[in-house]
Amino acid sequence: MLRSRLLALALPLLLGACGFHLRGLGDSTPLAFRSLHLAASDQGVGGVLRQQLKLRADLTLQPTADQADAVLTIHDETVDKQVLSVNSAGRVSEYQLTYRARFVLRIGGRDAIAPTWISLRRDYAFDENNVLGKEAEEQLLIRDMRSDAAQQILRRLAAVKPPVS
Repeated sequence: MLRSRLLALALPLLLGACGFHLRGLGDSTPLAFRSLHLAASDQGVGGVLRQQLKLRADLTLQPTADQADAVLTIHDETVDKQVLSVNSAGRVSEYQLTYRARFVLRIGGRDAIAPTWISLRRDYAFDENNVLGKEAEEQLLIRDMRSDAAQQILRRLAAVKPPVS
């Protein structure tokens, strides 16, 4: 009992000492630009990206494209819902949600990231006796997919190399 408690206390200290940190785009990941204009609505992935980018101390979000070093544009964002399976009575028992977003990053008038699609899928079981609960679950899955898409976009922004002068 005492051994397991000591191990539970020592493990976080050891992980912290080796430089381990949770996945994400923190200030330790330098970007190829200092200012960014996000051309996206605050609905959907644009709002999630804006929140996460505001947390960065080394990046300034600019209100117009001409004031920014780089421009990130979210062109399309769609959510599709398809029947995945039906039961023996012919009623829907599972749905598949597909989330797609297309974005492009331009630095100095050139594409630093060419137009790119991000596609995510989630399956969920449907229960006709709990329609309200399943609608809430669907909205939660959509919000989760938008957050995952935002993280993927941020990781791709971090992978961009500064332009060669």
